[in-house]
Parts: sequence; C-alpha cells; structure tokens
Amino acid sequence: AASAGSGQTCLGPAAAIQDAKHKYERALAAMRERDQTTFIFVLHPEAISIKETRRATGELGKLGIANFRLIVNGIIPPEGAQNPLFAARGQMQARYLGQIEAGLPYAQQRMTLLPGEIKGIDRLRQVGRLFFDGQPATFAPLPTGEKPAAREATSLEAVRAVLEPDGRRRTVFFAGKGGVGKTVASCISAVWLARRGYKTLLLTTDPAAHLGDVLGVPVGDDPAAVPGVENLWAAKIDPKAAAETYKRRILEDARKRGRPETAIQVMAEELDSPCTEEMAAFDKFIEYAAQEGWQAVVFDTAPTGHTLRLLQLPVDWSKQLDVKIFASVDSNAADDVAKQRFGKVIEMMRDPGQSTFAFVMYPEATPILEAWRFARDLGTVGIHPGMVVANMVIPPEQADTPFTQSRRLMQEKYLAEIAVRFQAPLAQIPLLPGEIRGIEMLDTLGELVYGVEKVQA
Repeated sequence: AASAGSGQTCLGPAAAIQDAKHKYERALAAMRERDQTTFIFVLHPEAISIKETRRATGELGKLGIANFRLIVNGIIPPEGAQNPLFAARGQMQARYLGQIEAGLPYAQQRMTLLPGEIKGIDRLRQVGRLFFDGQPATFAPLPTGEKPAAREATSLEAVRAVLEPDGRRRTVFFAGKGGVGKTVASCISAVWLARRGYKTLLLTTDPAAHLGDVLGVPVGDDPAAVPGVENLWAAKIDPKAAAETYKRRILEDARKRGRPETAIQVMAEELDSPCTEEMAAFDKFIEYAAQEGWQAVVFDTAPTGHTLRLLQLPVDWSKQLDVKIFASVDSNAADDVAKQRFGKVIEMMRDPGQSTFAFVMYPEATPILEAWRFARDLGTVGIHPGMVVANMVIPPEQADTPFTQSRRLMQEKYLAEIAVRFQAPLAQIPLLPGEIRGIEMLDTLGELVYGVEKVQA
C-alpha cells in the first residue's frame, strides 16, 4: 500500500540499493589500495583550482583514500612569456606553483600551455611521450597564414536584450563544462545588472561555492546584500543541507498523517538517494527565485551533467516522483501543488522573454562540444540557448608573437564555430593578466563585456 512506502527510489528498488552497498564497500577498499588505484587531479596554477583540489583530496581523505598524483596544466612556457599579457600570467602562475608545492605534497607532473590544442593522435602521442617517457617534445605553432571565415560580431544591444529584464523578471542560467568560468560569467552579469538598477539575486548550487571567491566577499546560505554593490544579493544553496531539510519535511508530514514507524523507515530509505538531493536543491532555488521583488535572478549552475539531471527531474515529475515521495505519503493534494509549482517554473524556463540559458565555454573543441550536447538535451524539453559566453579570449592586439598569434588563430576558428552551432548572441570575456576577483574588476569587465548603458531610474 502507498502508506507503507513504495520500496522504490529513483535508482530502482530499495532492496537493490542495499546489494549495491556491498559492491560499494568492495570498490572503496580497492580505491584505498595504492597498488590498485591512483587518483590524478588535474589543476591550473590558480587560486580557485588549488582550493577545489584541496577540497576534493580532503573529501577523499575522509574515506581513507590518500593515493594522489597531480598534473598541473596550462603553464606558460618561455616562448609564451615574450608577450606582456602572458608574461604577467606566468608571474601569477609562479606564485601559485609555490603554493602547490607547499600545500599539496603529492607527486606531480607539469604540462605547459601549447601554441595550439591537444587534438588528434599525433599530438596525443607527443604528450604521452612527454608525460610517461620523459622525452622532450616540440610543439610547433599552428600556421598563421590561413584565417577562419569572417563572422559578424554580435552587437552589444543583442547581448543585452537577452540579459536585461523587459518588464518582467529575467532569470539567467549559466551552464557549461566544469571549470570554464560559469562563476565568473555569472558574477560579471549579476554585478552589471545590479549597477543598471535592477534588484538582482545571485544564486549557486555548486558544492564548491566559488561565488564568494570571485566576489571577494563571503556568501552564506540565505540571500544577503553584497557589500559595495547596491541592488545585489547573493546566496549559496547547499544541496546536502537542502536535502536534509526536504527529507525532514516529508517525513514529518507522514508522521502527522499517522503513518506507522515501519512505513516511515521505508520512506526514509526511499528518500536517501542522489535524486532527492538534486530535487531539494532545485526546490530551494524555486523558493528563493519566487520571492517577490527580484527583477533579475542569476543562477550559477553546477557542472553540466548535474544541472541536466536537476532540470529533467521536474519535467519527469509524474514518472519519477509519484511513486517515490508523494505517493508514499498518500497526499494527492501535495502532489498536485508540487506538480503545479515545478511545472510553472519549467514553463518560465521555456519562455525566452523570462529566461535566458547562457552557455559558457572556452573557444576550444571539447568545451564547445560538451556545451552543444547539453544544449541539445535541453532542447528536448523545449529550452534553447539564449546566449553564449566565450571565456579567456585573447585580445587581438595581444597576438603579437608566434605563440600568441597561433593561439589567437585557434580561438578565432572556434569563435566562428560557436556562432554557427548555437545561433545565439555571443559575449566575450577577455583573457586578463591575473585572476578575476573583486567587485572593482567585475565592474570593469561588465562594461567591457556588456557595455555602458543608461542606469534604471
């Protein structure tokens, strides 16, 4: 009976999950063995990347796993440092390489930034020989004689049209491959909107919660004003904490309805799944976004796969949750309210007059492909790209050495591909000498990316 719990979770029957726990324990034991498993962390010599690596190694350490190696990627080579922009980035990297040596005491290998991308069998073999055999490798710059097809630049007006509210609340979702700069793009956008006079809420469900690092101020669990930026509030949604609150609410409701304790235990098991965590985070987002008064809500999403599951769950509500949560508490009224609530939000996401899905990527093959796949998946539920943000674009005037010319040429090719693939307004965040941190820098970048516009009265 429904009152006894369905015995189902989004991963399958609860009993099957118990069997899986035994497999998990065996796998965990193997992962602790140094002669069987090695965890390799790839990071850039930058503050947020180091912080995330520390967080991840710390989490694994709680499970008794300590067999780590590092690959420090993207190090500016001597030929790259002949350009002042890349020379400044090289100096920044040198400081962080020292921090990595001191704070992450694991075996490490270093990979320099190449004139072009690592793509194709020949280049992979060269990198493999460099990594595993210690053989020196020479990566010649790409030929600069062949220019990509000319493309028409997106006007600032077209970009602003999908970012600014137009009489109704505007919700902007930033999506893309992990590590491409979604947090930076969302912070730039939120600060710019607030400076234009729009009351703006900036949210994240990213477990790493890098908003505070980029803003330069602490960001808590509840919306709070960001010092130094009138009209801007920010909050981080902790998926685990949201899930605990969500489960507690469901189980308390069941107890109030007189369900027996055996049924409560079954329901608790059903709710103990990753789907509950993601649904709870989405539920919390709706709670904040539905608050009166916001003119713009900027959502710094988690990496692509996580976000897609987060968004698909409400769309498949009747298939996945009727038998999981609300059928268990035998509450048709609660079911109807939840369906209506989530359905209304999905309709808002599908309306380009109210929502913009902005895909962030480097102008390189892999981030573009992953963002494109994600965009196609969203298209199956009626959500389409509203804007594309290309991050770390080399300014044309900096393409003054063979190394920077080669990398700029590569980026131009992919900027043209982005325009063709996504058919959406394209904004560009330039590569800077250092990291993007603090309100002053976000203000400057907002004007570079979106332009200076008349402030709302």
